[in-house]
Amino acid sequence: MKRITKNITAIALGVSMIVTMSGCEAFRKTNNGKANLSWYMKLTDDNEKPLTIEGEGTLAAVALEGGYSTEFAIVRGKQIFLNLSMVQREIDPRFYYNEASKLVMFTNATTIYETKIASSEISGETVDYVTSILDGETCYVNIEFLKKFIDFKYKYVKAEGKTPARVSLSYKQGAATVMTVDDDIEMRTGGNYQNLIVAEIPEDSKVTVIEESKNWNLVRTEDGLVGYLPVSELSDKKTEKRTYKTDEKEYTHKTMDGQVSLVWHLVTNMTANGGLGDKLKGVKGANVVSPTWFSIADGKGNLKSIASTLYVAKAKSEGLQVWPLISDLDEKGAKASKKVLKSNTARRNMVDSLMYFAEQHHFDGINVDFERVTEDMAQDYLQFLRELSIECRNRGLVLSVDDYVPTAGTAYYDRKQQGLLADYVIVMSYDEHATSEDGAGSVSSLNYTEQSIKDTVAEVVDESRVINGMPFYTTAWIETPVDVSDGSGTYVTDSVNGDYYLTSQDISMDTAKELYQKAGATPVFDENTGQNQVSYQDGKKFVIIWLEDETSVKSRLELMKKYSLGGAAYWCLGQESSDVWNVIQEYFK
Repeated sequence: MKRITKNITAIALGVSMIVTMSGCEAFRKTNNGKANLSWYMKLTDDNEKPLTIEGEGTLAAVALEGGYSTEFAIVRGKQIFLNLSMVQREIDPRFYYNEASKLVMFTNATTIYETKIASSEISGETVDYVTSILDGETCYVNIEFLKKFIDFKYKYVKAEGKTPARVSLSYKQGAATVMTVDDDIEMRTGGNYQNLIVAEIPEDSKVTVIEESKNWNLVRTEDGLVGYLPVSELSDKKTEKRTYKTDEKEYTHKTMDGQVSLVWHLVTNMTANGGLGDKLKGVKGANVVSPTWFSIADGKGNLKSIASTLYVAKAKSEGLQVWPLISDLDEKGAKASKKVLKSNTARRNMVDSLMYFAEQHHFDGINVDFERVTEDMAQDYLQFLRELSIECRNRGLVLSVDDYVPTAGTAYYDRKQQGLLADYVIVMSYDEHATSEDGAGSVSSLNYTEQSIKDTVAEVVDESRVINGMPFYTTAWIETPVDVSDGSGTYVTDSVNGDYYLTSQDISMDTAKELYQKAGATPVFDENTGQNQVSYQDGKKFVIIWLEDETSVKSRLELMKKYSLGGAAYWCLGQESSDVWNVIQEYFK
């Protein structure tokens, strides 16, 4: 009887362990199945069918700092080629492939290096490897070509049995957590023992921790195996400082002695240049003017210019630097910009033309305002900025770039890279509510402005070269009841006041004041937006305006001060009320 009791007790204890142990620990080592490593290392499609290439060579998995890349490497003999898109995204964005000319380029602070596909020559220098190849339409660059310009480490491991060949890349600066494996242990595809086995990791192996958790850590071995190991089998936790040589110090930046106070000047023809003197009357605290002088004339990169030497002389006599603006906003320029940016010849013609005009008219800088860049143009646009930055740096010109408020949909503008290339990055913190489809609201509420500043600084890193752009205009929102509307605008259902059509009209500060004073309305402070707000009845229509005035300008300049920004910019000259310059002057003495 004692023996039977003992067995029953053991069974009961086993059941208790299964019930009480958390997660899948109760099933320790119940799954001894091995993973299909070709699938796991992303060398197959979703159906585990092996990926293939059109040309010669074999495939190798790529172990990045955070796990396996979805893009493989191609190995030809002893030469290893990495997918250029992966290189741009993960290692260094300054490598660029121009499909039209079949050129691979690397651009640093001073020089553009070029190599043709399948060539062993880089800008006239012969090397002992093929710099790049195409597989189909995809560009791959030789790992030795990359190492010629940037510092990183790699380890190539040949295929062995069912374990694929792989390239392990190390390139991230900063602290890394390293631990030691206490005993021979199976690495798993997930954080429990039910997951498949990747490989057996020998005792005393060093692993770099990618993600830490309570029971399992995601780690990478020195030879590029990535997977999960139980925390209980890891010890000797250390922090290693990993450094790689960079050339960031070569990117010198020309900045003003104090903060920038830039006002954009909307100029549409040569005659309008003559009105600068009148526009500047009453202006206080500004130190830069940016006239809208340049747009793209055609697909060859020629420019439409309304630049004026007399304008520059007048501005400088008033103590203002001149940073003319080039944009892609006019209809012709918008259509041509994609063609220009994607052509090496046209893009460089545009850069050369800007430098020609800068020399002829004695500019102090250039302001780039390309707002119609789509994601498929992003690499070409950034290459334009690289090439322009070299020329501006050589000539002592200030380069500033205008950007939308950061969103997921505009991440491809790569503000971090812009911060390296440009002297100033200007965030256009307005158009929060730009059309009736957005609904009525502020052009730039205080919370919206502050968030745009914080997000931009987080990407650019150097807050002293971030400039906050603010509006000198506002929007009158007009609600027209359905029974008196012509049907224009956005239809809005309102069960309390009745349905209406919402339309909007951009107006200057003074026009807004004239409208509400004529209606006998009094502004009230709206804490939600941090602005004065006014609303009034206009016949059967209802009008609401979030005002741009001394209050809103002051609040945004306080944000400039709070975040130690490089300055402020204002769109645009002539839309402001004269009293705001008294506020601005207080911040730019």
